[in-house]
Amino acid sequence: MFVKNHAIKSVALAALVVVPAFAATAYINQIGYRPGDFKELALVEANGNVDFVNAAGQVVLSVTPKAASYWNASGQNVQLVDFSKLAEAGKYSIKVNGNVLRSDLVVKSQTYEEIVKASIKWFYYQRASMALEEQYAGKWARAAGHTNATAKLHNSTGASGTIQSSKGWYDAGDYGRYIVNSGITTYTLLSLYEHFPQYFKTLKWNIPAEGSLPDLLAEIKYNLDWMLTMQASDGGVYHKLTSLGFPGDVMPAQDNSELYVIGKSTAGTFDFAAVMAMASRIYKPFDATYASKCLEAAKKAYAWGQQNPSRNYLANPSDVSTGAYENDNPNDEKVLAGTELYITTGDASYKQSGSSEYVSYWGDVMGLATYEKATHQTQFGGDASEAKQKILGTADKFVNRAESGFGVVMDKDDFVWGSNAVASNQGVWLLHAYYLTGNQKYYKAAVKALDYLLGKNPLDMSFVTGYGTKSPKMPHHRPSTSDNVEDPIPGMLVGGPQPGGEDVGSAAEWKCADYRTGQAATAYTDQRCSYATNEVAINWNAPLAYLAGAIEAINAGYAPEFAAAGVAKQDVPASSSSTVSSSSSAPQSSSSAVVSSSSETAVSSSSVPSVSLSSSANVESSSSQGTIAIRVPVESNVVRSQQPRFRFDGHSLFVEKNGKRFDLKGQHIK
Repeated sequence: MFVKNHAIKSVALAALVVVPAFAATAYINQIGYRPGDFKELALVEANGNVDFVNAAGQVVLSVTPKAASYWNASGQNVQLVDFSKLAEAGKYSIKVNGNVLRSDLVVKSQTYEEIVKASIKWFYYQRASMALEEQYAGKWARAAGHTNATAKLHNSTGASGTIQSSKGWYDAGDYGRYIVNSGITTYTLLSLYEHFPQYFKTLKWNIPAEGSLPDLLAEIKYNLDWMLTMQASDGGVYHKLTSLGFPGDVMPAQDNSELYVIGKSTAGTFDFAAVMAMASRIYKPFDATYASKCLEAAKKAYAWGQQNPSRNYLANPSDVSTGAYENDNPNDEKVLAGTELYITTGDASYKQSGSSEYVSYWGDVMGLATYEKATHQTQFGGDASEAKQKILGTADKFVNRAESGFGVVMDKDDFVWGSNAVASNQGVWLLHAYYLTGNQKYYKAAVKALDYLLGKNPLDMSFVTGYGTKSPKMPHHRPSTSDNVEDPIPGMLVGGPQPGGEDVGSAAEWKCADYRTGQAATAYTDQRCSYATNEVAINWNAPLAYLAGAIEAINAGYAPEFAAAGVAKQDVPASSSSTVSSSSSAPQSSSSAVVSSSSETAVSSSSVPSVSLSSSANVESSSSQGTIAIRVPVESNVVRSQQPRFRFDGHSLFVEKNGKRFDLKGQHIK
């Protein structure tokens, strides 16, 4: 036990008072929780019930935590606390044994809408070749960077001369543009729109208009336009557009390094084909001409990939040191490209076999093809069934993981470079399992993945810049470093903890002092030098946007057209949500509060039996549970004075409703 010494001095004497410190910590989603949704926090080094206190200082819910379990990623014993019954919008404090652990717990509707908007708007801040105007960018407005569209063909392309290439998104904290990483990024954002078109047709976040396109499609098109410039006349696609080395710590407009088109790769070409085939069907209702252009580009790229199956980008040329995105086996990209072309065209010659039980990343996109097959049963038949089983098999393992430790899907081995993207993509995988089955266990585990990213983690921080009680302040991101604005650009998901320490070294080499802790989940530092834990990247932000965006769309009443019945939800309006509340004299409850659980109870005297209140007017009892359930009629939208209240008369407990009293068997007391 830790103690703190306080010296109390007076004229007469000095006394030493030893006061025990309270070391418990509660880890929460710092953005908030949905009123009618599943809610969970993680508790470390605590002993006792967890009390939730409203703004008026009333304890409205008390929960007994689950037994502690060990999480190998952080080396901690953790108790999970399910407080789903806290369903009234508001801001709460969390107490254990009278000690306040935190005061920033929020319950609100449309919980993640601002995260959705910010995570997608960040792509606007990554735009090359255009100025970011103050009316859209606010204090992060900047001059255009890399406006010269002429880029030299590096000899690694097998060609000479120049091409005209502009637009696109800067890949990460540097100013390179890469086809491979654009592939998985653009696919993820396109699938978000394709799954929830009605939701994203109206959601806006203040970016320049692109005709009549919804904001999400307008942003994606800015990168598609660049990708189209990277296709050679023979159908092959150049691997990347960068300078020969990484730029210094400067703003985009100050990076005057000469740009080169570098390499041509089979994997990149198939990535391109997949994205363009997908884009063609999504943009067709808005611009048939553009859709046709995308489809023809996809077909040409696919044909080139078939004719050049081993044009692999295995390493950078000797004079190039920018991101490599190496790949020695483009079969997964081919399967994805063929799958997308088959879905779009109906031409069975594109149909490919193969699926995977592994979550995708830029170097292995078979999981994306697995999504598409599982969700297109008519087209893929038996392949769809196999793909579905692989999704569910992996999802079940994820669900099991999330029942212990920090209550998240992440395992020790998941803490690789860009671990936060792993967490996001695990959530996306779980959502696909939810679409296919409607089983709430998958939805809950997906919410837990988002909880982790937004604060329910052993670092006690939201990994999204600008959001949360504690969030990254110094990401490895040149525009945020060089813009003379104290706050980083908001909405960026940093890479997250991982124990590799690739950026540990001399400060003179823009490297960091050793921040490794010996635990995978806490090996992180919020410093600009940490490109291994604190950089940002488009392929990390995209699955965050999908995860948060899909959860918001689901709770707005939308579901993918292929989804099982019951997938769409509806936010519980904050005004009609129900919680267990308290007054100084006795607990009170609204219509849906249940206080008879062994782990969640209303705050009560030890002599008061557990009860539950609902809108029916009958009495139930359970000898096995040792509880009595009182059913008292409760009208909707009633004022607090009309809601049932527990009252004491001497040593007797009764329920008061509309001026009438009921005993614990539900009988009216005259």
